Amino acid sequence: MLNANTLSASFPVPMPMSRDIRVLLLDDSKFDRARIRRMSDKTNLSIQMDEVDSIATMNAAVARENYDLIMIDYRLPVGNGLDALDHVLQNDLNREAGKIMITGDGARETAVQAMRHGCHDFLTKEEMNADALRSAMLNALQTAQQRQMLLQQTEHQKEIIRLGLVAAMQDGDVQSNVISLIRQHLGAGGALNRGANGRLDDADMDALIASFGDTDDFIFH
Repeated sequence: MLNANTLSASFPVPMPMSRDIRVLLLDDSKFDRARIRRMSDKTNLSIQMDEVDSIATMNAAVARENYDLIMIDYRLPVGNGLDALDHVLQNDLNREAGKIMITGDGARETAVQAMRHGCHDFLTKEEMNADALRSAMLNALQTAQQRQMLLQQTEHQKEIIRLGLVAAMQDGDVQSNVISLIRQHLGAGGALNRGANGRLDDADMDALIASFGDTDDFIFH
């Protein structure tokens, strides 16, 4: 009999990162990129940073590499940070990466919008220092990991429920009860075909029951 513990032993447990943190920095200012890089060297984190200066070059980078963390400057010559964020969220390799929006001083509303759109933290250029950068990086990485684990847990639980329902549908008594319920609720005019007497055909009911056991068809959406 399946239960919630059946698959739990194989479920992944988050592990501390023991390698370089792969970071992508999007900022059109060469001066600001150099400043952020210098700060990152003082965070005591093992960081491998790539730099891009536009959404176009960012798109090329995220299509090519898998990053742990993506830092996005809001002010860009073409588009803005929210546009760049949308591009990242549509990228299969990097949509689950940690994301930090970098804003100007007093741009709190922009930061709020960024957080609502999928960023995990934000920094202002005027207030940024090595300690603030380290804190934001670690927070974004942890929040992104927790979100990814939650999504995996949800899919894991759906699979347990699906397997349980499929197993239950192999039981003759359960099948009879389901057939009876479906006939009661759909017999007067449901989506299934009806016989000449206006009731559901046994063949239609058998086909419906059989479909519950089909792994390809019985899927949660």
